[in-house]
Formats: sequence, structure tokens, C-alpha cells
Amino acid sequence: VYILIGLSDGVSGNRHHGLDPYKFAHTLISSCLEETDRIIGSSSMRGLVHRAIRCVEKRSIFGSATLCLLSIDKHSSYLRSLNIGDSGFMLIRENKLIIRSHPQYHRGSSPFQLSSLPTTNSFTSNTTRLYHDKPSDGEYIEHKIEIGDLLLIASDGLFDNLYEDFIVQIINNNLDDQYSVESLQNVCQMLVQSACHAHIKCDDILVLLFCVVPCSSISIGEINENRKNTSCSSSDSSLSSILVNQNEEESFDLFIFKD
Repeated sequence: VYILIGLSDGVSGNRHHGLDPYKFAHTLISSCLEETDRIIGSSSMRGLVHRAIRCVEKRSIFGSATLCLLSIDKHSSYLRSLNIGDSGFMLIRENKLIIRSHPQYHRGSSPFQLSSLPTTNSFTSNTTRLYHDKPSDGEYIEHKIEIGDLLLIASDGLFDNLYEDFIVQIINNNLDDQYSVESLQNVCQMLVQSACHAHIKCDDILVLLFCVVPCSSISIGEINENRKNTSCSSSDSSLSSILVNQNEEESFDLFIFKD
């Protein structure tokens, strides 16, 4: 019984090679959904992503993308994450940053990335800078979560433009004590707007903000209805995200809002 959250950011530079970054990211994240099984420990997280990559390759969908994948076991209240590249997540508890995933880069500014590439000679001779990282190269984190915790998952467009302390400050200063729908949504909008106004790095941005609440506080139907009323700020459309909720008896549930 778990929740699976994923964000994949297609590498936009692949357009120079005739590849569609959104199509690859979307297929990768959809394949993670299709290959979902009970997730316990780092080996099963990496195994899930490995199977997803194989599915993408079988469909001859080519490209590369970063991936941030979170699994939350509702019975044990354990968060397990696998992060490959420069998207990432933050866990905030009682107004303090508890966990922040670490971005991974090759020399220069090229992030770690999962890829599926054509094997023709004409393609490989012109793509010497494309990387082919593995799920085993990703950063795995495991941590207990509690009622009242906040989880933020975002693309590098947020983290490249805002310092961690400023992100936490925006959340703490603008989120009400009831974690209301309007408050969570407003915080997402403020984060995206602040990142855009920073003008440090022009990039598409996706922000997902979650609050761990007692399961009786809100129904999944309400969550899905509220998701319809939010918008994605990704103008580049190379980002894809999922929320999978395996519904049985549970000790808590999650709000999800994105902007």
C-alpha cells in the first residue's frame, strides 16, 4: 500500500539530434507506472526504473531525461526516493529542511540522465556528448515521514533559480496552518513566479507540493478534482509527472498540487 510520485525532465538539447524530449520523458514516467510493483529498498526502486527503461527501448522511443521518483509506504510511513540528475525533492518538517536530494552532474553542467538512443552509425557519430547513465548511478534516500510533513518535488528550473533557504522561507511564510487548498496552490504559484523573476537560468519549471495529512481529512476524489483546477507552468513541455495512489487501508494521505 503506497503512493508513487515521479517527475521526469526531458533533456532539451536532444532536439538538436531530432529527438523529442517530452515524448521520451512522458514515456519513461508512464513506463514507471506500468512497471510498478511493491517497492521495498533501493534494489526494488532501481529495478522498477530499469524495467521502465527497457519498456521505453522496446517502443523505440529515443531521447534522455532526468528522473526523480518517490515511493511512500502508507503502512510503515517510509519515504523511499531515487533521484537521477538535477530534478529533486525536499522534505520540510516543522518549518525546517530535513532532507534535500543532491543534484548529479557530469563534467560541466550536464546532469545525469537515463537514455534510450538509436544505434545507427549516422546517429552515434554525431552524439558523442549524450550520456547513458544507469538507475544504479542514482541517489537513493530512505526516511520516515510524519503527519504534517511537507514534500516538494521540482525540476531543476526551480533549484537553479532559488536557494534552498529561500524556498523554505516562501513555504513557511505563505502556507496557512490548515494546509488549505488555496494556500498550497498559492505557494506553488509563488515559487514558480519567484524562480522566473530571478532571471538566473531560463528554464521550464514544474513544482509539486504535498502535505502529509490524516487520511480522513480529504478524499482522493477531492484531490483529483482540485488537480483539474491547477495548471502546469512548463512552457517547454519537456516535463512529465505522475501520481499513483494504491488505495487500501491507510494511515495518511497526500494533497497534490502543481503549478
